[in-house]
Amino acid sequence: MFELNKNISFLDALAKRILIGDGAMGTMLQSMGIEVAPDQLNIDRQNIDKVIEIHQGYLEAGSDIIQTNTFGSNPVKLKSYGLQQDLEEINKNAAASVKEAIARYRSKTGNSRRVFIAADIGPLGQLLEPSGTISKQQATDYFSQQIEVLAREGADIILIETVMDINEAFAAIEAARQVAADLPILCTLTFGKNGVTMMGNKAEDAVKQLQEAGVSVVGANCSLGSVSMLDVVRKMRESDKDAKLIFQPNAGLPVLKDGQTIYNESAAEMAENISKYLQYSPSIIGACCGSTPQHIREIIKAVS
Repeated sequence: MFELNKNISFLDALAKRILIGDGAMGTMLQSMGIEVAPDQLNIDRQNIDKVIEIHQGYLEAGSDIIQTNTFGSNPVKLKSYGLQQDLEEINKNAAASVKEAIARYRSKTGNSRRVFIAADIGPLGQLLEPSGTISKQQATDYFSQQIEVLAREGADIILIETVMDINEAFAAIEAARQVAADLPILCTLTFGKNGVTMMGNKAEDAVKQLQEAGVSVVGANCSLGSVSMLDVVRKMRESDKDAKLIFQPNAGLPVLKDGQTIYNESAAEMAENISKYLQYSPSIIGACCGSTPQHIREIIKAVS
């Protein structure tokens, strides 16, 4: 795959070729013996180095997009760890970790190719009204606190991911438009095998709804392995022949082996499955839970 000019914008890069995302953070940390929530690692210097090491692995594999280690760094989830007062430091350090990983990669390889920093925005962890107690305005305010820090600290794009309720996605999108209006927004929902989220949102409907809300790239992540996600890919493309789409499946399904939870798709198997996505013209391909830099390397071969 040809390398992107270091000055190219994200939207221009999308027009050049399929962009490659990174892979899992949480399961990579677990494989290193770290059991705490990944966001908690953004405070301690020794642990930050572990996060940087994972980012570097994906850079060396060839990822064009690196997500900040901030999936759960919103006020609601941080409160459950007793860390809500550290929201700014956690998000600021996470953005700095990606920058440091890029600097180390460039120093090591001499390669100055374009790499995009994605502000990783996960769900709040509590349901919105009427199913839960959080209002849409409260959700928007919570997301704004996190997004504002990541945008200020150098994120190139906002990636809202693993959303099961499209109304929560709308709140996060609104927050991004309020505090990071100049940054492209990406949004991926997480679907069951039937192409429907836990809250009843259909893949074929979500594309138009999210685009109308201001999203540049729409798609799916997590939940499904790469085989099962193919039907979601098809439904999304058939719903809009021109939409820019992103897909980041899990590396198969979690299984228990020798007392450890692992995901059952090898890098080669995942890449072979993802090669079938190409007929639906995705704009971005990456991976989620259970994936490693080797999965990204094989995906790049398949995409190339």
